[in-house]
Amino acid sequence: MPDLSKSKSNGIKILYTGHVVNSAREGVFLASYFYTYEGVREVLINRVEIIPQIAIPISGGISGALAWFVSFPLDCIKAGIQGQKIEDGKLPKTKGIEVSMKLWRNKGLKGLYSGVTPTLLRAFLVSGSRFSAYEFALWLLNHYD
Repeated sequence: MPDLSKSKSNGIKILYTGHVVNSAREGVFLASYFYTYEGVREVLINRVEIIPQIAIPISGGISGALAWFVSFPLDCIKAGIQGQKIEDGKLPKTKGIEVSMKLWRNKGLKGLYSGVTPTLLRAFLVSGSRFSAYEFALWLLNHYD
């Protein structure tokens, strides 16, 4: 059983460790996710003339993979912040810029993209199916009498 006595002394603050970096990651992710989906979907359906049943999952997959690729360094930095040990019952003091500099010094670009390949594969599959379900739900709502 883990020793929670040190965590308890920090109270609710411990839950917000890495919050700033995570919020930045979410902003970057969501902006690129939806912008890419809408753009790629429109190009595939209207210019390339691929049927929506194929264009939608492809667009969703591309948008998910791209959004994760763009935001992945921030996710690695967040993990570095949240993975710090709590010593003497005190919150970790290392900030995002320090974590990113350490990753860059120790591993270069690989440090900021460690583990990206399985993430991109998963994101392609999950986002392709997610946007397919979303568009199907919209179609059902628009065609329901």
